[in-house]
Amino acid sequence: MAEVVSIAEARARPGVRIVSLPGVPSPWTEAAKGLLYVKGVPYVLARPGADEAPDAARAWVGDVGVPAFVVDEEKPRTGWAEILLRTERLAPEPALIPAGVGERALFFGLAHELCGEEGLGWTVRLLMIHTALEQPDVPGFPPEVGAYLAPRYGYRPGCAPAAKRRVLELLGLFSARLDGHRYLMQDRLTALDVYLATFVTLLHPLPPEEMPMSELARAGYTCRDAELLAALEPRLLEHQRFVYERHLELPVQL
Repeated sequence: MAEVVSIAEARARPGVRIVSLPGVPSPWTEAAKGLLYVKGVPYVLARPGADEAPDAARAWVGDVGVPAFVVDEEKPRTGWAEILLRTERLAPEPALIPAGVGERALFFGLAHELCGEEGLGWTVRLLMIHTALEQPDVPGFPPEVGAYLAPRYGYRPGCAPAAKRRVLELLGLFSARLDGHRYLMQDRLTALDVYLATFVTLLHPLPPEEMPMSELARAGYTCRDAELLAALEPRLLEHQRFVYERHLELPVQL
């Protein structure tokens, strides 16, 4: 389990520091932590201490969102691809990116469809924002959280049907890749498997004993749409369970 330190202490330390929100299973953050865990790279979680200003993290890394991934005195990284590539350089083995040029191109295309703009995480977030802002009777994030997230994801009224279709298509894509295979690249673990396991959390969080979080956070991360739940096929949930039990840390430290 990673050590949790104040922003001031994190700034003074060498090595890998991750700025994140406590108690919230952001898949981008959990994926970054998962990559480091698989590779055995130590890191600390940096969060404002009781005597620090609320904007202490922003004063250090800027308004980059979370996670902010900082190695030594290098610039903060927040994009999924730059975090992955830097992690591979920190610990080349076990390699989590395929070496062959064709497999590598396929890998990054699939990874974008999970982690990138208009990917699975992005479009599920649009649906979560829609619930918060437009469906007050449905359990989820409070409207103020939806209003905060909306401009970050380009939310606009009326975008939910297209976002839902996109989520259904992407769940189908990744379910098909697991047909007859344990891993998304067939025969071995790659970062894709870490991404899929952590991003499925947006629709199906692990149980409280394995992923403790507030009731408010769990309400926001629990899907209640029957069509989306039907598309979350057993092999996707089995993959999530397998990756967490075989390769990631349990219980999850939020």
